[in-house]
Amino acid sequence: MSVQRIRSFVRHDQLCRVGARQCACSGAASGACERFARLVCAATLLVLLSAGCGKSAEIREYVVDAENERIFTSDLLKNEFSSIPFGWQVPGEWSLAANDQFSKVAWEIGPTEEQARITLSELPIEAGLVPQLVRWRGQLKIQLDPKDDPMQGTETLKLDGTSGTYVDFKGTEETFLGLLLPVGDKLWIFKYRSSNAMADQQRKQFREFCESVKILK
Repeated sequence: MSVQRIRSFVRHDQLCRVGARQCACSGAASGACERFARLVCAATLLVLLSAGCGKSAEIREYVVDAENERIFTSDLLKNEFSSIPFGWQVPGEWSLAANDQFSKVAWEIGPTEEQARITLSELPIEAGLVPQLVRWRGQLKIQLDPKDDPMQGTETLKLDGTSGTYVDFKGTEETFLGLLLPVGDKLWIFKYRSSNAMADQQRKQFREFCESVKILK
């Protein structure tokens, strides 16, 4: 409140007091005097309030910019996505990407025309490991003889506190790399997808990322 407004309210109080003193009469006239004093106070207050809403009144608006970037570390992910039981070390070249309807977290790397996409998703443990491998091969149009081992192209990867199945499937045009981890009642899937040429550049980096995955306690 400005000094001018404070002085005005002090003046208003003084007017009320003067009005009261002027009406300090007795007998039947006292009620009328009291009503007159109240009327003076109310009228003065109305004038002051109206003046306070004039053009000279200052309105300040503070705008806080939205947070545009977020840095994800294992601890932040644990707090933000409490259902994700893992920590990991993300390569510096990876950028966070928009999730699809299945992914919990997504990253991307490379130029737009040849971009690789990495996702983390979950399935009920009943979905099974082998059916996922069959589905991935189908997407890449990789044919296996019924007599072939369905685990072909995979290996067991020992991690900190657990182990998973590492996958390296190469089709005619695309490559799928992956890490499938059963934890409790869920099957967690880290999946890399890109052109074969891009995968040849990123295979080592994705493998190192998978080796950094550990169970959060």
